[in-house]
Amino acid sequence: MKSTLLAIALTAFTSACSYSHIGPASATFSSPAAPAGAGSLVAQAGPLVLRISRHVDTILNGPDNDEDQLLVLHVHDFRLNQRLPIPSDYVAPQFTVRRFGPSSKGDGFNGFLIMKKVTPGKVDAYLHVDVTASTVSGSYTQTAKFHGDYTFTRGSTEVPEP
Repeated sequence: MKSTLLAIALTAFTSACSYSHIGPASATFSSPAAPAGAGSLVAQAGPLVLRISRHVDTILNGPDNDEDQLLVLHVHDFRLNQRLPIPSDYVAPQFTVRRFGPSSKGDGFNGFLIMKKVTPGKVDAYLHVDVTASTVSGSYTQTAKFHGDYTFTRGSTEVPEP
């Protein structure tokens, strides 16, 4: 009986060591102001900059025990409910990870984006992208996954270049 309990406790502890917790995502967007008299189609075609930031706590999973991730998608010339490959001519991705140790940048992206609804104050989208990121030295590589429905709220009207 004691050996069974010890085995269960050891298994739980081992699985907890590789556990990572992803905090709630903050999702914002920015877009230029539409020209006076422009119809709603101009606002729905972009350009838009979508930003997802989140905090990740890890235990024995990477060089540090917590990090801040930022995924930025520069989106333009899209139609609603159109599946946009990432990366593509329509979506230019950027990914950075900040930590106490070495930081990483995204160097591989595989997935897609579907813009569902665009209003002046909110963008609803479905995102399914896996990002491979590496430190500058290449000594550490990680994969970050962004899968699911996201609601982006307006952050500003400034659209930085990709």
